[in-house]
Amino acid sequence: MQATAATIAAAATPPVTGGRTLIVPFASAPYPHASRAQGHSYQGRLYDAPTHYSNSDVGIFIPDGWQPRNGAIDLIVHFYGWNHDIAATFSTYRLREQLVASRRNAILVVPEGPTNAPDSGFGKLELDPGGFARFITDVAARLKQMQLSNTDRVGRIVLTAHSGGYGGAGGVLTLGGMNDSITDVILFDAAYGYFDAFADWARAPQHHLLSLFTGDTSTGNAALMGKVQAPAPNLYVRLADSMTLAQLQTRAPTFVLTSVAHDDLLQKYSWYSLFLQTTALDAIAV
Repeated sequence: MQATAATIAAAATPPVTGGRTLIVPFASAPYPHASRAQGHSYQGRLYDAPTHYSNSDVGIFIPDGWQPRNGAIDLIVHFYGWNHDIAATFSTYRLREQLVASRRNAILVVPEGPTNAPDSGFGKLELDPGGFARFITDVAARLKQMQLSNTDRVGRIVLTAHSGGYGGAGGVLTLGGMNDSITDVILFDAAYGYFDAFADWARAPQHHLLSLFTGDTSTGNAALMGKVQAPAPNLYVRLADSMTLAQLQTRAPTFVLTSVAHDDLLQKYSWYSLFLQTTALDAIAV
């Protein structure tokens, strides 16, 4: 039997203790999309569409003990950075293991964006009006269809983005159609653009923006701080070396400076797990 793309992806994404991993294709996933029908050129190299922009897989991780909250599914949607795919994102950054450690009662969703390409574009989820809403509706419906959930109603949504994943998160806040459901946005050295979208969303008191940054994005984070705090100061700036969970759990916009390397931010000190504990997501019941 010929192996499908989904089969190959699943084989490259081994299970982890503490939950169930699924690799499922969705028509509403970022790609394929007209924006990359001819591929994408970067520094003189063409990243062709069949190789880098045709995978419609979505990684889904359901932690043990997860249950719908008040009859709804809470979700964490992660947008990865350049030169990655779902398998590499799971293995390198240990997102699934860190969700388990955080004990958040939510399902992790990682859509395949550009496959191993230096590109921040996220196709349908970034550029199509209502594209994110359609995607989330499809994910919830599939979970119910597969009898993994007894509901397809969506509750809280947390967006996390690393590096070039800002294109997905920023596009979702601009055109996605679900801003009222998004309670938290966590950026891992990802303030490269969409500053107005992040700032406009963050001004609502029920929304929480947390941005961890290195010197690489200090200029972008400074620009974002300026937009978020206007017309009055209402944010915190912390140092990663001395930050505490209690400090991060304030619902005011929070910016954290670190000297940790850009590609180590999520996993070196398990900060992905720590930051998930600052969100509006409930803990899994013991």
